[in-house]
Amino acid sequence: MYSRQRRIGLVLRGAGVLGLAFSLLLAIGGTSVKAAEPIKIGVVLCITGWGGPLGTPGKEAITIAAEDINRRGGVLGRQIELYFEDDQSNPTNAALAATKLIRDKNVAAVIGSNLTVFCMPMLPIFEREQVPNISLGAGHEITDPLRKWVFRIPLTDYRLSPRMLKFTVETLGAKRIALLYSTDASGMMGAKGVLDNARKFGATIVANEKFDPKDTNMIPQLTNIKAANADAIILYTSAAPAAVVAKNYQQLGLKMPVVASHGVPTPEFLKLAGTIVENGRWMLYGMKALYAEQLPLNEPWRKNIYDPFKKSLKEKYGKSDITPFHANGHDAMYILAEALKIAGTDDRAALRNALEKVKYKGLLNAEFAYTATDHDGQTGEAYEPLIRKDGKWWPYKK
Repeated sequence: MYSRQRRIGLVLRGAGVLGLAFSLLLAIGGTSVKAAEPIKIGVVLCITGWGGPLGTPGKEAITIAAEDINRRGGVLGRQIELYFEDDQSNPTNAALAATKLIRDKNVAAVIGSNLTVFCMPMLPIFEREQVPNISLGAGHEITDPLRKWVFRIPLTDYRLSPRMLKFTVETLGAKRIALLYSTDASGMMGAKGVLDNARKFGATIVANEKFDPKDTNMIPQLTNIKAANADAIILYTSAAPAAVVAKNYQQLGLKMPVVASHGVPTPEFLKLAGTIVENGRWMLYGMKALYAEQLPLNEPWRKNIYDPFKKSLKEKYGKSDITPFHANGHDAMYILAEALKIAGTDDRAALRNALEKVKYKGLLNAEFAYTATDHDGQTGEAYEPLIRKDGKWWPYKK
């Protein structure tokens, strides 16, 4: 009897010791238990609605990038967990989505949205709640004035304008320039950049024509440009209205070169414009990914970044065309991962500070380097004039 009681006592004492040890592990090693928790990243995109052609590629790229990061062990020994919100191409919904991600999901940072009009209502929320945001909108006003918690991926339309002017004047030899632009935020800011910088490059703006991005006829504007005897047209807009311009340009028999901004060369533009722009007179600013197939297979950027992403895009989504919106999403996710490594934590304030120390070059082929006074990160070296020939994009050569 005594022996039996003794054995029971030993078992109970042993269980108590194990329980105490487990409790001590939880108390002392709480950080290692927490380390297994995922890092929560929120994403607001215009997946549906009129902005869907921009938001859908962004979602695909961010998903592929996060899955790649997780396969490699995650960041800080933790997996990335994405929370997507569709703003439905509505500014009010974008603000609601940002608030939901911050307060309900407690995300460490938010990526998105795709267009300036959807980004702007979210910016005060990020500043007030002190949450890092990596914006995919190109409007100059997103980071001007500088906002402490907001960073940007796409090149601003304003920053691209000097590069377009320099090419038009110095390479094409065109000094009498017609400015044609849409009245959305992107077009207006690009036009402002051209007007502000024209004199610096010795150019004269002989026509200043604008249109609503939903217009289906630009013949009046192009007729005025023709009458102004312009040497070249600088076109600031997005894919769909640019296709209308291309068709009307052909109908009027215009011959002067067209230099178009970086929102134009997309599959949507080619689908709408067809082969109209394969005449050697249309030069569209675009990223290296558009002509990657013409590069040698062992070219480092193609081998290590472009081809792996394209393979993943094909396998996961059955798509072969990489758009600027894929590149924006891809680079946003990897830049955030780099910032997490620098910060050593997903604490929001530490992550914000780390973003100002990131140096990264990815699918856009842009040299990203944010600083305390510059949250744009790139100056435009990743974009160059391209022409369309034999169904392919090629770098422009004089």
